[in-house]
Amino acid sequence: MIYRSLVIVFSIVLIALLKGAYAQEKGYSPHADNQAFYAKLQTLIDAAQSNPTLKSADAKVQASADFAKAQKSLDPPTVAVEFYQAPIASFPDPFKNQTEYDYSIQQMIPFPGKLGAMAKAENKRTDMLKADRKTEEQDLVRNVKSLYFDLYLKNRQIEINRETKTLVRGFVDIARKQYEVGVGKQSDILRAQTELLTLGNDSIVLVQERKSMEGVLNALCNKPVSSEIGFIPEIDPVLPTFELDKLMALARKNRPELESMQTGIEMQQAERLAARKEYLPDFMVRGMYKQMMQGGDDWSLMLGATVPIAPWSHGKISSGIDRTGANIRMAQGERENMINVIASEVNDALLKVESAKERLMLSRESVIPQAEQTLESALAAYRTGKQEFLMLIDIQRMLVMAKLDYQMAVMTLLDSQSRLERAVGLDIDEIERGNK
Repeated sequence: MIYRSLVIVFSIVLIALLKGAYAQEKGYSPHADNQAFYAKLQTLIDAAQSNPTLKSADAKVQASADFAKAQKSLDPPTVAVEFYQAPIASFPDPFKNQTEYDYSIQQMIPFPGKLGAMAKAENKRTDMLKADRKTEEQDLVRNVKSLYFDLYLKNRQIEINRETKTLVRGFVDIARKQYEVGVGKQSDILRAQTELLTLGNDSIVLVQERKSMEGVLNALCNKPVSSEIGFIPEIDPVLPTFELDKLMALARKNRPELESMQTGIEMQQAERLAARKEYLPDFMVRGMYKQMMQGGDDWSLMLGATVPIAPWSHGKISSGIDRTGANIRMAQGERENMINVIASEVNDALLKVESAKERLMLSRESVIPQAEQTLESALAAYRTGKQEFLMLIDIQRMLVMAKLDYQMAVMTLLDSQSRLERAVGLDIDEIERGNK
């Protein structure tokens, strides 16, 4: 059994290498519907926009934007009423036999530019959260695509299983006819029927797995897990060519992580500027109206200022400046490290794309056509009594393996392109335009 399988594999590979001309003439042309494939994918991506993770990120951005607005406003004024020289005998009535009532209003006014500096830092924080939100969205889209491509492969496996069952039913009919004319064996019929039962069992498992995968994808898209995604049509994938250097340049320009980190550096720089402004004094203005029972009314005005250069307050301000400086250096180091990580991700994704392309082309243009030809030849030989039925079953299994390997290569290519999209920060069409 093992020897026969090895012989078949060797024969298929040898034919693929020696008869490339046949593969070019015949090829493997799946009934592809790329438009319907991507339309269904886009529908799922649109539905994923309602994912609670993105809603949470939107709320976080809004909260930061509102806080930035608050930083531009002055602190509320303090309004007070003072009952001055109140007799003990009038307690607890504050309006009985009072000597004087003092009404005052007090306002703290930061040095000009302080509020603007703090608001600028918070605006940068909002921009950073927007970039983080974009990162979460791209991660979500990447996960949706990955699951969708896995589900695509599961659909193809179910189709191949159905086609194989049809083929094996034909084997059963052929084996019966051969047995009836005295050329075949009854064991051939039993082997074909056993193979058909095995395929039926595989079909049940594949359908269950597809439903499970649909549930996971529906949950990611914030849809009921029992929703029917439906049939995913076969695709004839595009095989674009990319240049690593151009991909690296696009990634540095478009990755939201780098945008977030750069905005974070700018936020720290704005916070350092605001910390330096703490050396400037804040002002206090207080107006008071005095209502005296035994004399004329009076008023007073007080002007005050903080003294940030006092020795006991200098350390607080200088340490704040040092802290923001250290935060800037830390953020710059993290950004440089992220650039290296992104370069590695882009390179790895590109290598996977190229590998999947080669695997797909070999399978589509050589292995599958030659496996089909081998099966046709073996089937003809069996009809004339020159081929063992067991060898026919083995060749049929090798054809199934070749078709599954092709569909696996398609799924791997689609997933690798999606990985490349995430590594660069653009979709595949934008990458192709930027790669020209």
